[in-house]
Amino acid sequence: MFHIIKNLAKHSAIYGVADMLSRALGFLMIPLYTHYLSTSDYGTLELLDLTSYIAGMFLGMGITQAVMRFYYKYDDPEMKQHVLSVAMITLSIISVSILALLLLFSDEISTLVFDSESFSRLINIVFITFVIQLAQEVPKALLRMEEKSVLFVSISFTKTLLSLGLNVYFIVGLGLGVMGLLFSGLITASVSAIGFAIYILRRVKFTFSFKMARELLKFGVPLVWGTLGMFILNFGDRFILQRMMSLSEVGIYALAYKFGMMPNMLVMSPFLMIWGPKRFDLVKEANAKSIFATIFTYFVFIEILVSLGIAVTIKDVISVAADPSYAEAHKYVPLLLVSYILNGIYVYVQFGLHLENKTKYLALATLTAAAINTACNLLLIPIVGIWGAAVSTVVAFTFLTIYTHVKSQRLYVVNYEVGRIVKMSVVAMILYAVSLVIDVPNLAFSLIVKMAIALSFPIILYFWRFYSEDELQKMTELSRLVVGTSKRLLLRNSRH
Repeated sequence: MFHIIKNLAKHSAIYGVADMLSRALGFLMIPLYTHYLSTSDYGTLELLDLTSYIAGMFLGMGITQAVMRFYYKYDDPEMKQHVLSVAMITLSIISVSILALLLLFSDEISTLVFDSESFSRLINIVFITFVIQLAQEVPKALLRMEEKSVLFVSISFTKTLLSLGLNVYFIVGLGLGVMGLLFSGLITASVSAIGFAIYILRRVKFTFSFKMARELLKFGVPLVWGTLGMFILNFGDRFILQRMMSLSEVGIYALAYKFGMMPNMLVMSPFLMIWGPKRFDLVKEANAKSIFATIFTYFVFIEILVSLGIAVTIKDVISVAADPSYAEAHKYVPLLLVSYILNGIYVYVQFGLHLENKTKYLALATLTAAAINTACNLLLIPIVGIWGAAVSTVVAFTFLTIYTHVKSQRLYVVNYEVGRIVKMSVVAMILYAVSLVIDVPNLAFSLIVKMAIALSFPIILYFWRFYSEDELQKMTELSRLVVGTSKRLLLRNSRH
């Protein structure tokens, strides 16, 4: 089992590091963008991104997730190729058909979003770019299924560098503003699409069957409604806050939300890049359910450790990183962190629904959770303000996780290590409570003390007999390896 965990950790780390590097490069470009783009330009880009996101929910039809499910259903290489081929053709037909409609009604969409037809050209470029990007999703899924994480992130990182270079050229060199950014995205998507087309054409012999297309769509289409539900669940509270409070409260809550979602970005997203396809392969193993239970424990362990580190230091971090007007944002972060730990659990435990092609229950779960979230927001925000939005998020994700777990367990029973999960939760809550009563005036020393509190999490679990004998043995071997490697490096440096 440990070789499986080691493999998952390796690929997750590769995806995670690459994602952080791409985000860091984007962050470094902010001064340039803010210098050459006005606030109205930024507003335009934000609305274009939102429009693209909403259109993207329906253009993809959940085909990429369906590919991962059905690719591993067959052992015959020809059938695997058939799944990829049908997915590519089906996705192309659907996306091009919907694109034609979107382009036909671009003036109306522009009026709906911007209250003016003058933005229709920008909207057309956004839609065309998205469809070109969509054509890359099946080849990218194949790279993930074949565990070619290094190649995947190399392509992604090259795309990021090309995009940034073109952004500088179009914005600074040609002064094209928003149009320049959109041209950059279109060119980058086209170049990468050509590369992926060459890759997939060498790997897949194109065939088609309506039966396979129906199976893929039956699995994928409910996920579209699930994505819509998650969109409302993640962003709906901002609109209610703006209506019932003010834009100032929206800004404070938005900052808190960015920190609250960090377990998603740092842990869940990189992990899912490899786990998403890998779980359909592992389910064929004789001890699959035991593997699933153990990996779940480790996944939750990392999510809680990262969340605890953020929760205990967030007050100090915001005091340094943000203007004093955002200071109260730290109060809402812990609740949002709990919400996104639950979100990670929800994503993990839904496997039974994927395995048995019952994705309609995921759509029902997310839409119901979105409705619960909206109702709680409408009830609580007028009474307790931002706290109402944070509490509503926890309530909605709690329902979502419990409902999905119950439904999934009826189809594929996994005996999760509940006792160990409870131990982790109790220790994390105690350590967080301890951090609240410690008040260190010196900022640097305060951060050190609070990070020490977070890092004591695995140590306290050791004294509570959390780890198995096999785990302790593997940790001892790893420690010896690290110490031995460090000694060799020190000796080598001393000789030089």
